[in-house]
Amino acid sequence: MTAPAAGLELREVVAGYGGQPILHGVSLSVQPGETLVVVGPNGSGKSTLMKTAVGLLRPMSGAVRLGDADVTALGAPARAARGLAYVPQEANVFRNMTVLENLHVGYEFVAPAKGAAFAERLDAVLALFPEIRVKLRSTAGHLSGGQRQMVAMAAALMPEPTVLALDEPSAGLSPRNAELLFEVIGRVAASGVTMLIVEQNTRLGLGAADHGVVLVNGNVRLAAPAATVLTDPDIRRLYLGGA
Repeated sequence: MTAPAAGLELREVVAGYGGQPILHGVSLSVQPGETLVVVGPNGSGKSTLMKTAVGLLRPMSGAVRLGDADVTALGAPARAARGLAYVPQEANVFRNMTVLENLHVGYEFVAPAKGAAFAERLDAVLALFPEIRVKLRSTAGHLSGGQRQMVAMAAALMPEPTVLALDEPSAGLSPRNAELLFEVIGRVAASGVTMLIVEQNTRLGLGAADHGVVLVNGNVRLAAPAATVLTDPDIRRLYLGGA
């Protein structure tokens, strides 16, 4: 990837639904070129955090910054145009389109304004996803769950974003397919893309991250290097199910 890296930051974010906060002053920062994984028990606010980060939910207070810009008031499409790509947990590919068509849609969402060349981006992205290179003419709906996640990630990378946000990428996958997917995520991280990942599988998620955040009841309980989070016995026992 040739795009310059950019960071993503949440500052004292309060967010929720119907006037009821779920996040209570959450702050976190993903440094340029690094991967931050948010873990925590069910109901901790991870999905709300992701929606707030990518612009699907306006915070009640606090700020969201992308690189040097305050993007708090911008919705998801405007944040995408500024380089923040998002892969939701579900409905993240066009199942009735081929893999190649899905990648073209991802490219057209932002890239034409940049004047980027489709063939050039396709080669760069497929270098990270050789598993789907041989599936370009296949209909996305006929692929395995792990392959569809790869297609969704590849499409998100087509416009050459600086930040990639992944919401529960291993959800619904078999243990083996989840392992394979996180191998791919590791390749994407090594390419220099800044990544924010919300993940239920703490071992896989933190194993692929530079830094980890444990979210509990809408509050950051621990923010530390990923290895520290993964090996902290109290955190594992209380919040991560002994993972």
